[in-house]
Amino acid sequence: MQDTNLYQFTDLESLETLYAWASEAIEQEENPVRSLTFIAEEKPKQIFASDAPTGFSVEIEDREDFFRLDLTRRIKGSGEEYNEDGYKFLSGSVYIFNHNKTQAYTAFSVSDREFFNQAVRRYIQALPPSISTSFLSTDELQQLLNKLNDEINGNLYVTKGVTKSPSGDTEVKYFDNSRYFELFNTEEVSQQNYYVDKIEFELRQANHEFQGQISRKGASRYVSGSESIYFNKILPNFATLLSEKGDLFNDKAREYGSREAETIEITYEEGSIKGREENVRLINALEGLKRSSITVYHKNPYMHASVLDYEDGTNADVFLTSDRRVSIVPGFNASRKALSRICNRINQGFLEGTVSEGKERSKDPEKYFVQG
Repeated sequence: MQDTNLYQFTDLESLETLYAWASEAIEQEENPVRSLTFIAEEKPKQIFASDAPTGFSVEIEDREDFFRLDLTRRIKGSGEEYNEDGYKFLSGSVYIFNHNKTQAYTAFSVSDREFFNQAVRRYIQALPPSISTSFLSTDELQQLLNKLNDEINGNLYVTKGVTKSPSGDTEVKYFDNSRYFELFNTEEVSQQNYYVDKIEFELRQANHEFQGQISRKGASRYVSGSESIYFNKILPNFATLLSEKGDLFNDKAREYGSREAETIEITYEEGSIKGREENVRLINALEGLKRSSITVYHKNPYMHASVLDYEDGTNADVFLTSDRRVSIVPGFNASRKALSRICNRINQGFLEGTVSEGKERSKDPEKYFVQG
């Protein structure tokens, strides 16, 4: 993606001019703004300036309130799009800025889906654990839309919803002139058989419409309409919720020499988890976690498994000891990034619940079971 004729990078001295440029670029590039909101424990520019992950190269240009990455990913494969050496290159510009009073940042490009998914997202996912993504539950997505509906002068409508079940089934629903909450009122979502993964929506005002999309994993899209609505309303509220969710997984590693650890708990309505076969279902969900391994210690009458994340060495114990609670006990090496991945996998592959900080507990199975 190149700078448009209306705005060169040298003209972009503030966030306001960057936002205006993005609005103009949507029309000229015929692609939407595609964004990923993530969490950084330190200024990400320092991490981006260090050695790039394998297959990526970056160049950085800085402004006071934001910076630009000229990002290239080299992908090996075969076919007409690959060169004689068996590679293709995805290149474009990515703009990164911070959301005030949070550790949340947004990276966006005006690009096609391939560059965003295969270059931007993969690059951020490949960075060290101090850079991490987060996720929102179905209830939290509805909270976000409730807040936007209250703050913005207009009516919020859903045009398309993507829902998924723990077994991996996906349903795409199209809506005609339906208010946004109708998606959450559908039978499969309200009964928690499916969770909401993505929402396409429109904001209809007297003078114009805004079109966009949000997803549970921090990605969003600005298709048309006022840039102020997207950058000054939608993204800040999105970032706040993602940052608060990410804080639940921060500084949870167990201290050396201590048998106690702060737990993370996923709670459900009483009776949601029925029967000992649910132990096996939770184990199966954890086995679907990529780039990790799972060791099962107990699966009857309660479930106790240990997860090892290959990306950064995080280890954590997972317990299912009641009909309404899954508990995660972080080990000595436990990053925010990996704990978030584990909780997200449980919500996706087992049952979606409310994630919160738990009490300090021992990872000793018998002692834990008595306390659970």
